[in-house]
Amino acid sequence: MATRGVSVTNKLREAVLGGDYAGGTRLNEVDLADALAVSRTPIRAALSTLAAEGLLEYRPNSGYAVKTFAAKDIEGIYVVRANLEGLCARLVAQQGLSDVHRGLLHKVLAESEELQTVESWTDEVSDLWRDLNDRFHNTLIEASGNSHLAMMLRKSRAIPLLNQLKFRWFDMGTLARAHDDHSQIFAAITGGQVVRAESLAEEHVYRSGQRIIEHWRKMDTRKPAAGTKARAA
Repeated sequence: MATRGVSVTNKLREAVLGGDYAGGTRLNEVDLADALAVSRTPIRAALSTLAAEGLLEYRPNSGYAVKTFAAKDIEGIYVVRANLEGLCARLVAQQGLSDVHRGLLHKVLAESEELQTVESWTDEVSDLWRDLNDRFHNTLIEASGNSHLAMMLRKSRAIPLLNQLKFRWFDMGTLARAHDDHSQIFAAITGGQVVRAESLAEEHVYRSGQRIIEHWRKMDTRKPAAGTKARAA
């Protein structure tokens, strides 16, 4: 039962992230259960999970609907994030890295360089890169020593939809460019290049956002109109 529940959740998540449903589309438990040949119990659990992830919203007397998220919303989030990440890199470059933080970043960069030796982008590689990317950015956030900045950055990085989309359109070439960005940011910080560190960090996050926005806009052009019957996931 647990395995079936995970499978149903994964199928519905993929359908939402893949643009099969327009924002505002109501997801009917009975229709989904019939389409997936399961009871309503795993469907209900899946809808609750996706709502907790920020992909759906619950509407009283109506049920769950796909949350509307336009490309301009994503762009707005990344404008803020790019500036916050740039400020973080600037502060760290100004203050310098402790031996502990320097060591942690060295380890992340060494592991991400090794990860590039694999032949193709897979779910396993995605999970490994997600961990390395989080460790790199979280180490810089901690090294900034600014608790208010850390709170704002972590909040901006914890938006469920973007966490789901962040590596959706990655490949080995994208990984290599991201690793190179991290390496250059680290070099600028250790070299005390304050302005360069800030600029590199901002550009790194900006490009990440633009990649997501570009693909999201493409999906918007092929999403069915809101209000149409949700098809099987």
